[in-house]
Amino acid sequence: MDAAQRAQLQDLLTRLADGDRTAFPALFERVWPLLRRFAERALPGAGAGEAEDAAQQALLKVFARAATFDPQKPALSWILALAVWECRTVRRRALRRREQADAPLEHLAAPEKSPEQALVERDLEAALAEAVGGLRPSDAETIRAALAGCAPAGVAAATFRKRLERALGRLRTAWRARHDAE
Repeated sequence: MDAAQRAQLQDLLTRLADGDRTAFPALFERVWPLLRRFAERALPGAGAGEAEDAAQQALLKVFARAATFDPQKPALSWILALAVWECRTVRRRALRRREQADAPLEHLAAPEKSPEQALVERDLEAALAEAVGGLRPSDAETIRAALAGCAPAGVAAATFRKRLERALGRLRTAWRARHDAE
């Protein structure tokens, strides 16, 4: 890019930063091919789609952040800095995908429980069942519906949330009455 083109880019971005919307189309025409080429070179191992996505994201940031552009700074450097960040983001995402694909799935399996852990879980479940059993039937039904992930038919979402809040408050009170004293 020669000095005249840089000056024109500087002028267009300064105008856009000042709120001149008529500078948008001309700035787009000059910046879009530049960002595409930059992303393709910065992401040689990535597919053409990823490079274009990075260029599009950078372009969106240029226009979204145009108001923050400092006219005393070079426009080309500012634009390319945004593109660099987008290319880094694409590389990091690709690296994470590879790491996740290479990671063994053994850590996802549930570890074996010791007899002590199984006993503690059974005791907690029994204590919870006892506390829920001491609630009003409507409160117990509300908590079960929330655990199942669905509100009862005909009950508005806001009403259900409020009923659940009250039922959980009563459950907390019942739990504390039985188990905090020990």
